Amino acid sequence: MQTLNLNSRQTIYFGISYVIALRWRPDAAKRLEFQKKLAEQQLDFSQTRLGSQNFMLIRTEPSPLTINLSSSEPAGGVNISISSGSPSYGLEMFCKEAQAVCLAYHQTWLPEQFQILRTTATIRHLYDCREHAFKYLWEDRLGQNPEDFKFLGRRPVAGGGLRLFMPAAKNEKEPLQIEVKVESFLRQPQKLLTETILLWPKPRLLGQDEEFDSGLRLQRVEEYATSEVCDFIQRKKQQE
Repeated sequence: MQTLNLNSRQTIYFGISYVIALRWRPDAAKRLEFQKKLAEQQLDFSQTRLGSQNFMLIRTEPSPLTINLSSSEPAGGVNISISSGSPSYGLEMFCKEAQAVCLAYHQTWLPEQFQILRTTATIRHLYDCREHAFKYLWEDRLGQNPEDFKFLGRRPVAGGGLRLFMPAAKNEKEPLQIEVKVESFLRQPQKLLTETILLWPKPRLLGQDEEFDSGLRLQRVEEYATSEVCDFIQRKKQQE
């Protein structure tokens, strides 16, 4: 029996965000119009929070969904963040809702042509381990000696992991940055947490009839997380 069960995959977070080259305008009329556009897409929110530099909409049922519109510093512009923590549905439904949010925002605030400064998409998964997930990472995956922790003062190590950052390649037509975290889940030590973040840093122009393509970008994250990241964890790919 394998120590890590990849078939036990559980999604605990979906998220996508855009930074738009547009000044922050949180006026009441636009906020109400935005909520009306969301309702037309069957998206209703039970809570709203308004700050000096942000406006948040929160839904708990039928699946958690949060929209946060905020001033983006230091890049300048507006940040549109759409996320679901502990979702009760799959990626396909989240993609549909994220696309509906982007459409409502587009119809409410954006001019005919606008610029997206950067896009970030994130997915977190949990996997079951037969033993402590950090023990699996440290000893089985990395081949390290648990006795090394004595140099940290002989305190018990409750968890830990890896954080990897891969910058965009210079020859990429559409530059892409990747960040991967693989670590033990502190609340449930026998679960392994993976977080996969894809960031597209190149600005792009969109016209009135063009979509934000949330679904395509989230699918790329899911594919990378369930192929390359899982292969890395299990060392399936041969070293070049």
